[in-house]
Amino acid sequence: MKSVFRRRPNIFICLVLLAQTVFAGTTGKLAGRVTDKDKDEPLIGANVMVVGTTLGAATDLDGNYYILQIPPGTYSVRFTMIGYQSLVINDVRVKVDLTTTTNGALAESVVGLDEVVVQAERAMIQTDVTYSQANISSEEVDLLPVEEFQDVIALQAGVVVTGGDIHVRGGRGGEISYMVDGITVTDPYNAGVAIEIENNAIQELQFISGTFNAEYGQAMSGIVNIVTKDGDYNHYSGNLSLNGGSYFSKGDPSFKIISDSDVEPGEEPNTTKMNLFPHLDTFIPSTVQDLSGSLSGPVIPGRISFFASGRIKRDNGYLKGQQIFDPRSFIWVDENNNYEIDDSLGLGNGYIPSLSSRIAGESLRKAIDSLRQADAFDWISMDWSEQKTGQLKLSWRFTPYIKLSFNRMYSETHSQYYDHSYRWNPDGRPHEFQTNTGNLFRMDISLSRSTFANIMFSNAVNHFRRHLSDDPDYYKQIQNEFEGWASDPLSDNLYEVDPKIFDFATGNNFYVGGQYMGIYNRKSIINTLKTEITSQINSKHQIKSGFEYRKTNITMNDLTVRYNAYTNFDPVYSNPLVSPTHDAFSSGGNDGRNPVEISGYIQDKIESDEIIVNIGLRYDFFDPQWKVVNDTEDPNYLIPLKPINRWFDTDGDGEISDEEMTSNNLKGDNVFELLSTGCPFNFNNFKNSKGAVTQTLINHIDVIIHNKNINDLNLFVRRSFSNHLWSWMNDSAKFL
Repeated sequence: MKSVFRRRPNIFICLVLLAQTVFAGTTGKLAGRVTDKDKDEPLIGANVMVVGTTLGAATDLDGNYYILQIPPGTYSVRFTMIGYQSLVINDVRVKVDLTTTTNGALAESVVGLDEVVVQAERAMIQTDVTYSQANISSEEVDLLPVEEFQDVIALQAGVVVTGGDIHVRGGRGGEISYMVDGITVTDPYNAGVAIEIENNAIQELQFISGTFNAEYGQAMSGIVNIVTKDGDYNHYSGNLSLNGGSYFSKGDPSFKIISDSDVEPGEEPNTTKMNLFPHLDTFIPSTVQDLSGSLSGPVIPGRISFFASGRIKRDNGYLKGQQIFDPRSFIWVDENNNYEIDDSLGLGNGYIPSLSSRIAGESLRKAIDSLRQADAFDWISMDWSEQKTGQLKLSWRFTPYIKLSFNRMYSETHSQYYDHSYRWNPDGRPHEFQTNTGNLFRMDISLSRSTFANIMFSNAVNHFRRHLSDDPDYYKQIQNEFEGWASDPLSDNLYEVDPKIFDFATGNNFYVGGQYMGIYNRKSIINTLKTEITSQINSKHQIKSGFEYRKTNITMNDLTVRYNAYTNFDPVYSNPLVSPTHDAFSSGGNDGRNPVEISGYIQDKIESDEIIVNIGLRYDFFDPQWKVVNDTEDPNYLIPLKPINRWFDTDGDGEISDEEMTSNNLKGDNVFELLSTGCPFNFNNFKNSKGAVTQTLINHIDVIIHNKNINDLNLFVRRSFSNHLWSWMNDSAKFL
């Protein structure tokens, strides 16, 4: 067995020169020019205030002003100057990371006239954007026919949703980077979002596709940046909504189906209209239940505020299955080479026809068909889900120059997916559990009128489980998970079903018994630290630099429960037989995978009357903390073809000579990794002990192992078991 990998960091350097203005964060910028309305001359020292906030600025020698760190939203802007009539412009929209240009022309003051109030006009062309971007405000989200923020993205141009994955301009689902309040919350394992955000907690959603600047990394097709709502510092407010609905189908009369294949000679077959969605002919308003609400207000007026939101949703789905069979309805009878009804269990509802007990018997099939058409068996939902989501955000104006915020998010989902093979045996399907938690801490520091810094830390946990039991803690009850090829028999009786029953339901046939025989558990813990500093050097240059460190712990166990003659008909779990695309990240006593990502960037946003340019430099460092191939262009990294991935380059000439292609020069110790998957013996000391001998069990087979040399072993086994052991080693080696 040979290892084809070595540890190697990946480094990316990006130089960006783009006519755009993207700075991922949580605030926007207001800028413009104040002039004398009659003379069209700049007004020096005019005051510009964002109404309802403490944000403002004074114009410079050219009449220009800029105001930084404005939360996204719609504002009124007031222009004032001694000797001039005040001007208020309403409905000025400030967007995340964009510059909103608002100019003011003030008329000389006339006694008795009030201030002038005008309505802001949105430009038909946004000159500071040369890429595809959408900024959707909270008001717009409320008006859209969507339930999740992913639905908002799906409505954007160039976006296609397939199988739950979002594809932007032809890119794959894993090519999108997700950010919340300016910090990355992407799960490196599957490139999905690690936390759940409800729509009622979104202040603004920023979606960018293409032409990213230096601030962005690990994104190829899209950026999703969500800014969450702050609580009101002076007033309480809240909302509550309850929605219900139902799936309804009466069938399509254009389709006809012959439902009785056993008609007697001379008898007309029963033809009815086909219902593609059976058992949905009754409108039940409680099929979909959705309760959500939010509450906002001050904890200490003017200093500390909170925003809380929550949601409970239950969806019974529209795909039904009939409980004709129970997972244990049938037992294997060796004498007859067939399955027979277990009289102690019956069928799905406990009913046992007083006919032949053979599954292949014509009488039994007729009886079951008759009962099925008469709806004697119960119908249940096969694509249901229930979700609970909660969020609490605290914002603290620590000083006039420092703002602190803490955002806690939690989501838990319990569901079962539809599997057509289990349509008459729905109890055999697994339950799925998804738990997402997020803790985001942010400190915003105003260093001066033109410079501010951000310090952010996030902890996100994405935990997914799939197993037969509906108890979310079932997986935790399994002890001694990876101490050998197979552990002690499971005390729980969930898996007392012979998997051979699946051999009789190939293709599009239905399972007449049996159940999901796996246990899957995956968790990603993502810790991210990010710092940024932004400085408006002058009216034309805004410099921004940042640093981000992210470390992730990924554990994953994909187990197969075995229950057959090989295990003496005791349900045991194997360690594991997995697909080539999966691994047991926590097997062998390690703590999973712990990749590290480090990035840094600096960029300059240059704004002039004619053009806006971003120029930036980015550095990305990625260390998988695991094995990677020397030559990534190897067509088969599992069973490598290129010599550099199979043997050590002992002379350092960059090539693998014929003399280096020896069994003693193989990379790694995969022979022991292979044996460890099926053996409880600890090889840590043994593999370095030349000449050592041990006796142990490999895949339940008694084996004597002689360590002749590095990666050179002799295995002694009874002749009757040799073929079985060799077959197991070949199959298992494919996955290493």
